Amino acid sequence: MGPRRVAVTQANSAARMPDQDPESPRHAASPSERAANPEDENSRLTELVMNLEEKVSSLETEITVLNSELEECRQVVQEMASAFGGGGIADMRCEMEQMSIQIGLLQRAVSNVPAVAPDAGARLRIPEPKAYSGARDAKEVENFLFDMEQYFLAASVEDEARKVSTATMYLTGDAKLWWRTKYAEIQANQVRLDTWALLREAIREQFFPENVEYNARRALRKLEHTGSVRDYVKTISALMLDI
Repeated sequence: MGPRRVAVTQANSAARMPDQDPESPRHAASPSERAANPEDENSRLTELVMNLEEKVSSLETEITVLNSELEECRQVVQEMASAFGGGGIADMRCEMEQMSIQIGLLQRAVSNVPAVAPDAGARLRIPEPKAYSGARDAKEVENFLFDMEQYFLAASVEDEARKVSTATMYLTGDAKLWWRTKYAEIQANQVRLDTWALLREAIREQFFPENVEYNARRALRKLEHTGSVRDYVKTISALMLDI
């Protein structure tokens, strides 16, 4: 085949190939195409090399950071070894053993201490009872005796002698004068008031008005409604308490 025929054949082949759209996707180049287009091949290789260089540079940076952190760790380990080196660790173990022994002794000492119940009176602020001045009024006498019994209960006063001494501290006026006379009789062994029950009965006998119920019923029969309804009801209620 002569040169002229080869040229005609190539021209016909080129005429049969459709025109390619520059915007259409590029198909993978075959080895023969890459050999026919050395400039495109050089560009592709250059791009690959640049990508590899970027990756290598990134890896080198990471390796540098890791080496720096590793060096810091080594320095910390060396400092700790210097601080606790030699007999330091042994000394610390010895101190820990001694502390463990002391803790054990303290635990034994605490376990041997008997449990003490807290005093309820010490935790609560108990209001003191109102003093009694010796008024011959049945309600005042009974209120004083009732308040003292409630105080004994709240303050956990159980000893009889203590109850007597506590109750007499709240006597004032005529009641205090009466108690001074009784106290002299107690010292002379003429009378016995060493329990709360005996003192309570002595106070009632001395200051409780006679014929309280009789006088209350008599006053109730003579009561007339002359004032307000409120005062009338209040008077009736007071008289009923004495019956």
